Amino acid sequence: MALDIELFQGESRQLVRTEPLIALLKPAFAAETAPFKGRPRFVLMLRNDPGPDTYEPDTPGTDTYEGDLHLTNLRADFGYIHVAIHMEGRVVYQKPYSVNSLVGPVLARLAREISPEERQWAFRIAGLPSPEDDESAQRLPPVVDGTDDIDVSRSTRLPFGIRPAAEPEIPLLDLAEYGVTLSDTGAPVTVLLGTGVRRSMMEMELSTEIEEGGFLVGRAFRRADDPALHAVIVDEVLPAEHSGASLMHFTFTGDSFRAMSRTLGDRQLVGWYHTHLFQTERTIGLSRTDIDLHRDTFRRPWQVAALINLTSRRRVLTCYASSDDWMAPCPIRNLDDDPDSHRSTHPSLGHH
Repeated sequence: MALDIELFQGESRQLVRTEPLIALLKPAFAAETAPFKGRPRFVLMLRNDPGPDTYEPDTPGTDTYEGDLHLTNLRADFGYIHVAIHMEGRVVYQKPYSVNSLVGPVLARLAREISPEERQWAFRIAGLPSPEDDESAQRLPPVVDGTDDIDVSRSTRLPFGIRPAAEPEIPLLDLAEYGVTLSDTGAPVTVLLGTGVRRSMMEMELSTEIEEGGFLVGRAFRRADDPALHAVIVDEVLPAEHSGASLMHFTFTGDSFRAMSRTLGDRQLVGWYHTHLFQTERTIGLSRTDIDLHRDTFRRPWQVAALINLTSRRRVLTCYASSDDWMAPCPIRNLDDDPDSHRSTHPSLGHH
């Protein structure tokens, strides 16, 4: 199915342009198709997973800055897209993107050509099914053999007992003893990467074909300067076993947690990580599915969701923690730095 993209101008959202999506994107991939002969054939696969609903232009002062326009994605429920380019009888390029990061710069330039003074713009990919149109767009959870659901609130003759486990007391941690001077003191969780963790994240094998993920193991603390806030020290990164994954999807299974628990010992599960196979964005990098997974599974206030954006040469780390009704970015410190002066870990883990 050929996809069109519609551009709307102003707060009244008047339709001003309809363009074939592939034709609009072809110039952006000129460098990737130049080494090959013949006409490129683009195959686009949209993912029905909500992404950011607003595209933010690049930083002022950069060559790609398109001004302070506001560009809203009206179909952010299809937030991600996989681009594959076929030439000379084979796939010469493929990569996943968020829809906003892919079409946002192109539409920002087009909007500037149409009306340089206009600030309010919106777009949508036309012809996409709504949830009411096609229930098959929903992603079902994986089926696991050998399990059963038990409603412990209603069952009265269970052959076993279940009661809530007492929460262990969370000790205090004086971040000043680690030489950490925090500028973002209001973050719900401060993440300290223990000895060798940054190197482990940089050197561990990660697929460039499918998303990967696993667990963050370490210790949780309340901050001595503000016990309502937390800090975690990540001691080890454990790749998940028995996980499900695809190019734009990662899922833990019950067997993933059982395998992890055998190696946990006295340590705590302080969070999880997974990869995205595209560059970071200025808005929150987690998809709606990622956020739902975190809130349903990692419910401790000090548990974090770490995201590694993986490109051909770089790995960029960001961490988030639950904060009211959203996911707040967490400051990250690397304890491998000079112990007398811990520096803020640059989001980039480095080149590989």
